[in-house]
Amino acid sequence: MPSTDLTFSSRDEHRAWLSAHSSLPRGFRVGTTRFEFMPKEAPKPAKMTLTLIALDKPTPDFAAMFTKNAFPGAPVIVGRKRLGEPVLGAIIINNKISNVCAPGGVETSERVCVETAKLLGLPATAVLPSSTGVIGWGLPADDIVANLPKAAAALAAGSIMPAAEGIVTTDLYPKVRSAAVGAGRIVGIAKGAGMIEPNMATMLVYILTDLA
Repeated sequence: MPSTDLTFSSRDEHRAWLSAHSSLPRGFRVGTTRFEFMPKEAPKPAKMTLTLIALDKPTPDFAAMFTKNAFPGAPVIVGRKRLGEPVLGAIIINNKISNVCAPGGVETSERVCVETAKLLGLPATAVLPSSTGVIGWGLPADDIVANLPKAAAALAAGSIMPAAEGIVTTDLYPKVRSAAVGAGRIVGIAKGAGMIEPNMATMLVYILTDLA
């Protein structure tokens, strides 16, 4: 599928094109939910989107690349540990807060994984956390846990567009690319607008495939 020389006359036309190329591979579902919370670090409410990517069956075939930063966020620390686990069954993503350099960040990420796992019938070690947003703020753990069931209830096969839109922060538009390969499919989404150097920095990318 061409990825260059594409122009669109409107945001709606661009979104329609993305939607037409957003079919999920077999065995994947995505769900999102958006909620308002009160950050401890700010005087007014903020909004957060939870994005859940779930497999119909946990897989041993997974990989991840992480930042080389000497001071990574809690989700990166937890994610690196997940690479040593036998299977992966889900990824839980939040925007608005990156969970970087926040007190108790690792424990909060692990708690979110535990609660996500309960909803999906998985071990907590089969859930990988991912966060993006403001550095230094703590995750609103209670609010996230309270809204996780809504994200799980929204899980659906079909399109990855809800996830592509759910992970954005300062992005002007969601980013989706896909390709059919024989009887299988590869689809990828990304979040990142400005702070993508060095080594992808705060960029998030998720690539899903049903190719064996």
